[in-house]
Amino acid sequence: MSFEPGPANPQPFSAGVYLPSQLDVIEWLPPVAAERLRLLRQRAADAHRLIPEFETIREASTTKIEAANELKRLTDHPQDFGFNLKPDDPRVKTAIKHLEKMTADLKRLTELREVRTAAWHAASAARAACENWLRDGRPQGTTLEEIETETPKLNKGEDGLSGIERFRRRVRELRADLHRIASAPFPSSYAKAQMRAQVEALAQCGAPSVSRLVELDGPVDFPMQSLTSEVHAERRSLAFSETADALALVAWLHRDALIAALDREISTEADDKAALTHEARQKAEAEVQGDLLAVERDECALVWTAQAQGLPIEHRGDISPLALLGVRLITAPRPDASPETSPGLSWLLRR
Repeated sequence: MSFEPGPANPQPFSAGVYLPSQLDVIEWLPPVAAERLRLLRQRAADAHRLIPEFETIREASTTKIEAANELKRLTDHPQDFGFNLKPDDPRVKTAIKHLEKMTADLKRLTELREVRTAAWHAASAARAACENWLRDGRPQGTTLEEIETETPKLNKGEDGLSGIERFRRRVRELRADLHRIASAPFPSSYAKAQMRAQVEALAQCGAPSVSRLVELDGPVDFPMQSLTSEVHAERRSLAFSETADALALVAWLHRDALIAALDREISTEADDKAALTHEARQKAEAEVQGDLLAVERDECALVWTAQAQGLPIEHRGDISPLALLGVRLITAPRPDASPETSPGLSWLLRR
């Protein structure tokens, strides 16, 4: 029995793993929206380039420290390796002026870095929000379609920045409406119906069984529940036990009294004037969301115009990407075949 020698340069084993290419989210956008995203990126990049570099600030800090050390050397006692010069000495006065100038320069650079860093963050917020939404937030099975938004007319005596603030104020009002809708209680009639269903289900679970007693002279079987608890000891562990379900048994035994008591509690707690049903809540939210998107589209149109005019204004970081990019969601039809789970190693499945 003999063996054939293997290849001189064996190739590494490959199972055909599919690694998708990293696409830029801008490729998913229609032309006008893609250009808007490019403008957002360019604006953020320009703002970043205006930030003083760290090396510049480090050099200014080093120069200030050297100026302070030089002044100290001039005024220190000889035993501290200084020249013991008086404050009125011209060399001391010159060193003081130099230190003051270096201190002011460092302060100016530090403040400038803080201001321009804040401006860069403001310019980057909307861009980052758009890219994150395109990558992770856009609903599956949808495509983006461009829509044309006319620049809204300004009120009499109103400039562009004032118009933007007017729309942003309206956005805050609409978001407050959404919060009010989400915080609205449910009607007492709905709450009582849900409570009755819960108590009825609990009572059914709590009904004891006398079958073994009648048929086999055994005990009455009461409902049991399993309990799990964490044991805090030198070594944490779990403990399991089984005990009678007292709550279910009470619901079975005093169902009507329990329902009546909970009815009174719900009537005391309820606020039917402010209450909304599920249907009313969904309808109200849809109406406000529609108004909000329309207002944000107008706001974005004014901000784009203001930026083109060189005005110091940025898009909000929490603006809707749909409004910012000037697009709308379109539900794409389902394809006739499902995608391959492992490209090259599977077959298409027809629906």
